[in-house]
Amino acid sequence: MRALLDGDIYAFRAAASSENEHLGIAIARVEEMIDNTLLETGASEMSLYLTGSGNFRYEVYPEYKAHRKEEKPRHLADLRKYLIDKYQAAVSEGCEADDLLGIEQCASEGTIICSLDKDLRMIPGQHYSFAIRGPNWERPAEFANVGEFAGLKHFYTQMLVGDPADNIKGAAGIGKVKAARILADCTDEKELFEAVEPFFSSEEELLMTGRCLWIWREEGDDWKNRYKDLQRLLGREEPN
Repeated sequence: MRALLDGDIYAFRAAASSENEHLGIAIARVEEMIDNTLLETGASEMSLYLTGSGNFRYEVYPEYKAHRKEEKPRHLADLRKYLIDKYQAAVSEGCEADDLLGIEQCASEGTIICSLDKDLRMIPGQHYSFAIRGPNWERPAEFANVGEFAGLKHFYTQMLVGDPADNIKGAAGIGKVKAARILADCTDEKELFEAVEPFFSSEEELLMTGRCLWIWREEGDDWKNRYKDLQRLLGREEPN
């Protein structure tokens, strides 16, 4: 088993928890997180992924993640460099670490994506979320095995409800309960798409939402190409 680690989350959480500590403490914490992940998943090897520059989603939707104005933890940049130097963490160009994780899992066998980001549950295969704790609460570690259709249904659910963490609004007035009802009887992607499409006011809005939410399964896997394939499948005129 090879663990595919969402380095953005591992680095951020280790840095944030060490804001008033020496860099060495932040490094020790990220190492502890990595060790625990390998132990709990039973992975014998791992790969790390970090988001770099030039994410195309900002061109698709300038307000993408625009609400994230908080100052970054002071050790974050140094931790990222540490992960690159020690573990040869892959750094994305033009996309996100999530996309690199999706590409690698879809191209490989015997991998498990390790992240707290539930967006990644649209990618088929094994998933692991490590435990997190607050002063009076705890969310235990979680394993999931995502099938192809379940992954697609997760994506189209997000299309409807949006993703507040990334400032993506989705379709107006639809929450998780209503989205579940809308998609309940769908059996393939064509039906999922046909169920979701009427809730968007324009093709532009639909495309923007899908392109921002879709996590790549192969290099350059922009959702606009999948959208064109769905249009052809439905016997419609070739979209622009």
